[in-house]
Amino acid sequence: MRNLLRLIFQYRVLILFIIFEIFSFVLIIVTGSYQEARFYHAGQKLNNTISNKFQNTRDYLSIYKENKRLAEENTRLYNLLKSSYRISYVDSSFAGDTIGVRQYTYIGARVINNSVNKKYNYITLDKGSNQGIEPEMAVICDEGIVGMVKTVSENFCVALSLLNPRFGVSAKIKNSGFYGPLSWKETSADNAIMEDIPHHAIINIGDTILTSGYGSVFPENCMIGVISKFKLKGGNYYEITVKLATDFQRLNRVQVIRNEFRNEIITLEQSTANE
Repeated sequence: MRNLLRLIFQYRVLILFIIFEIFSFVLIIVTGSYQEARFYHAGQKLNNTISNKFQNTRDYLSIYKENKRLAEENTRLYNLLKSSYRISYVDSSFAGDTIGVRQYTYIGARVINNSVNKKYNYITLDKGSNQGIEPEMAVICDEGIVGMVKTVSENFCVALSLLNPRFGVSAKIKNSGFYGPLSWKETSADNAIMEDIPHHAIINIGDTILTSGYGSVFPENCMIGVISKFKLKGGNYYEITVKLATDFQRLNRVQVIRNEFRNEIITLEQSTANE
């Protein structure tokens, strides 16, 4: 108590000044209608500003939750697609007796880091081995293909972006079925190059480019992009510029694809090659 009194006495001038200022401010508001109206208006404005800030925050959190829910729903729908199953015939004598065996499993993930303007671009995802992610699994988004998983930790993984010259995929022209390798040539984040298409192939600007399904990483018919231009290279083969469907500068949610038959296919091919 003695210390409190000493403190009050030490700052008595400042305390009196603050009391008089508050008293004067209250008198101005109470006795003057104009000042009262101005004060009320300022208070309302401040209140509205604070309310809007809180509402914007609530809306943002709501959108984030809704996007997450939609991404989870997309994963569920991907796993229900007919193309996720491999149709096996129970008896070759009866083509109608078939069973569906799951070949592709989709795992939803969120992009937590991404580069688009480097020579070698990578994408970091928030899923790892604990969630079933393994190296060399395909990565796609709702727009098109994204890349392939390269390294994995328990809870995260890093994927080779399509915008990386070390990544390549077997692609095909939807209308004609001709296929060839597609890769990024360090030009822009919008284009990739498809090669080795024979000169007698019929090609048109705007033709759709899809994954061929060759290999054991990407399912067949995943969207890649459309032909924006092409030219003969060496007289025998076309070099095709493909405008990518995926907007890599806006990546957020992706699907990682596991081929359940991948190890079986690789083991069989390796054993055949060794013979």
